[in-house]
Amino acid sequence: MFVAQTEVLARAMLARDRATEWLKGQVAADGKPGDSEDRNGWMRLPWGLAICGRSEIGAAAARWVEINQLQPGGAFKPFPLTGQAYVEQYPHYWLGTFVVGAWLVGRQDLALRSMRWLASAQSPSGGMPMLLPGANGQPVDDILSTGQVGLAALVCGAHDVAHKCADWMMRIAEQNAAETMTFYACMQGADLCTEPDPSANWASVIRFDQPRQAYYPPGMGAVFLANYARIHDHPQALQAARRLLAFNMRGHEAQFTDIASVQACKFGWAVGEMHLTDPDGGWYLWVERMTEWFIQRQAPDGSWGPSRFSDTEPTLADRMIKTAEHVMELTVLMRALASEQNSSR
Repeated sequence: MFVAQTEVLARAMLARDRATEWLKGQVAADGKPGDSEDRNGWMRLPWGLAICGRSEIGAAAARWVEINQLQPGGAFKPFPLTGQAYVEQYPHYWLGTFVVGAWLVGRQDLALRSMRWLASAQSPSGGMPMLLPGANGQPVDDILSTGQVGLAALVCGAHDVAHKCADWMMRIAEQNAAETMTFYACMQGADLCTEPDPSANWASVIRFDQPRQAYYPPGMGAVFLANYARIHDHPQALQAARRLLAFNMRGHEAQFTDIASVQACKFGWAVGEMHLTDPDGGWYLWVERMTEWFIQRQAPDGSWGPSRFSDTEPTLADRMIKTAEHVMELTVLMRALASEQNSSR
């Protein structure tokens, strides 16, 4: 019988169980997610439920998406986006989250349908574009979308897509100057996009020497690269992931101490993946710290919400998005913690 041998893993397991109960309560008997008439909080719901061990509920939610929100070609239908510019600007990112969830709940047909559509949208550079065009109409590829679609491609076995995403990701890691504290999360063609559309500036130019920034884009890139390195035995990808995470590790301490911010969540996910890929890489203390980070920010009812400094009145859809995400990220950290119980080191 598996027993948690550390206090932090035991508390993380309880936090995951509370989140599971909360997520279950947001899905009707026919799979319809809560708040879906007005906003979109369901894209990662099958993924979150599957990773919590409730793939049957996740499958019901995926079936609801198939009937109500998925086009025959694999893209999402237009849906309500009131106050959700962060969804509207990153259509490939969000579809990529659904691909992973559909695969995990046994709907590989849906996952592959959407993956084919995503492959058709991949830029010649290998990145995945945002909705907003850049200068001269040239697409702007971003790290969030490219990392998530690359991860979805690994899950689906679409390695041609994943290889292109990995090449793009290693280039953006290389082009971001290691000695600076400003991270550029987008590229236009072969070059960093240093002056993005103002509406996308928040998650495109991140100043790591300042509090309350969008600290998550390097983490998404590192998550993908850690998985890519693990699957393809690719040391250069692992080195690029470490380069990306260095921005967080030398960045402002408020990433980790500001209880009103959840902007470092993907850093937590990434250090869990890095420890699983590179257990001798010095990640374990970060794994413990970021596990505590998630536990501290969970609401008493088991849910998580967006950063309170930017969203003081989150909707149910907002909480569904964050709870499905954070329970998945916490579970990766739990895997890293549990793997140490088998370690002879």
